[in-house]
Amino acid sequence: MTKLQKLISIASAAFSLEPASESNFEELPSELSILLKNRNGFSAFESALVVFPAKESNGVPGIREWNDMTGWRRHYRTVLADQYVCFAQDLFGLQFAISNRSIIRLNPETGNVTTYASNIEEWAKRLLENYAEDTGWPLAHEWQLTHGFLPANYRLLPKLPFALGGEYEVENLVALNCQQVMNYWGKLYETIRNVPDGKAVSLSGWIN
Repeated sequence: MTKLQKLISIASAAFSLEPASESNFEELPSELSILLKNRNGFSAFESALVVFPAKESNGVPGIREWNDMTGWRRHYRTVLADQYVCFAQDLFGLQFAISNRSIIRLNPETGNVTTYASNIEEWAKRLLENYAEDTGWPLAHEWQLTHGFLPANYRLLPKLPFALGGEYEVENLVALNCQQVMNYWGKLYETIRNVPDGKAVSLSGWIN
């Protein structure tokens, strides 16, 4: 069993029962087509990890919709190259993005981009080995014990952003639609990216 097969074996059912056709993958990285042909969107680790389907399904955005450059990605044009396609996210909206060369990870709060894996198999292997840290699973589990099931199209956003001293605690987290979460992160990133260390940051318009 490959690492990708292992990950899929512990994941949810496919978000879309419609077979992912070849037309869904035109101009998309070939590794991404391998993933979606195995399972067309899914969640794992108690909804901490979400892989987007080829097309929108039950409120979970499709790959192309999620990567629309007029949507949340407009905030990250200078740090997230166009050839990278965001195909999965963790509990807080940290994005996994793939090209034909590598898989990277975008922290939408800080705009920090790091290399995560060279291909889908390595991505699955690393997730299986580090799922607690790399998906946010412990907080997903704890939050749902108190608040109930977290739908795949929702993510958790801190009431006080982590970069501004917010704690990784259930009491500091609220569930919002994933599109809302990314737009909040994007506006915060544009606010703080050029602010010198130590200077006060206004959180006008942030969640209560």
